Amino acid sequence: MRRQARATAGEPSQVKGVHLKLIQHMPMRVYYPSCLGLDIAKATIDACFESDTAQHRFSVENTPSGLKRLLRWLRKLCPTSVPVVLEATGVFGEAAAAFFHEHDYFVSVVNPRWIKDHGRSEGRRNKTDEQDACMIAAYGRTHLLDRWLPPTPEQAELRALVRRLQTVEDLLQAEARRQELARPFTSLRQSLRRLSSALKAEQQQLEKALRAHLAAHPALAADCARLAAIEGIGAKTARLLVAELPRHLPNSRAAAAWVGVTPRRHESGTSVRRPSRIGKEGQQRLRRGLYMPAIVARSRNPRLRAFADRLEAAGKTKMAVLFAVMHKLVRTSFALLKKQSTYNPHHQPLHPLIST
Repeated sequence: MRRQARATAGEPSQVKGVHLKLIQHMPMRVYYPSCLGLDIAKATIDACFESDTAQHRFSVENTPSGLKRLLRWLRKLCPTSVPVVLEATGVFGEAAAAFFHEHDYFVSVVNPRWIKDHGRSEGRRNKTDEQDACMIAAYGRTHLLDRWLPPTPEQAELRALVRRLQTVEDLLQAEARRQELARPFTSLRQSLRRLSSALKAEQQQLEKALRAHLAAHPALAADCARLAAIEGIGAKTARLLVAELPRHLPNSRAAAAWVGVTPRRHESGTSVRRPSRIGKEGQQRLRRGLYMPAIVARSRNPRLRAFADRLEAAGKTKMAVLFAVMHKLVRTSFALLKKQSTYNPHHQPLHPLIST
């Protein structure tokens, strides 16, 4: 388990007389000796406040009134600000994260796998909501945390529209497959055609709503145009990236890890040399949406085509090369959004990813 020196708010730590300047220079990161861990379900929130001297547990409903009760309980235990840590569990935790962020708390949304591995490293064998909340609090006290920031209202609406459109398109594909395999029953085919027609109409309405939303928010439209300048990324992929990529990540390397397109090596001694694979710990929705753009960029983007050719010449498999191209697309897109810059295909030469 990776343990760090503890510090209070605004007071850097001292470890054996060495001033920990690293914590000060890490953007968007803090470290406290106490932490609030939240295990969030659809109906309830289990909380655990852990400090050097005590551990307190509390359970409330996952509702606005329940969050207010939780805040009053926390302020009685600790009037000063503490980090609030929760797992990335989808829509159920978004309201809690936004609530504590609005009340000026440092909120960190952590990959559930990291919490699980942390519990295993401490030898924990029980699995209950209370135990999970305590394990999340213990993780927050022993690790440096990335700060979660909510999307802007216009980005949140764009994200909702993009996700809804993807859901409707998935349903359309499913209905199309059913029509191909349907038996020659008139009533069945009529039902499939009616549903497909309704889904196509809804798809058109969502496309119209997306165009109207971008027209009403020039900054989002400019971001989409900025990414669409990259050969291989079209209007649909640009919308996806603008909607889903968080801007608070420190750099493009962190963005690639957040999406889950970074290489993972598995080597031990002289006998274990497994092929490198991508670490699928990130955003599956973005990886899925970037697959076809990576194929297009592999053949039509001059920089990425040369980059991919060098990787293939080095003996990399076709899938490894494709994911390396996807990796570059994510990092380039994040850099453009983060710096609000214009894409320059001649910015600098690309170097192969040796571990891809």
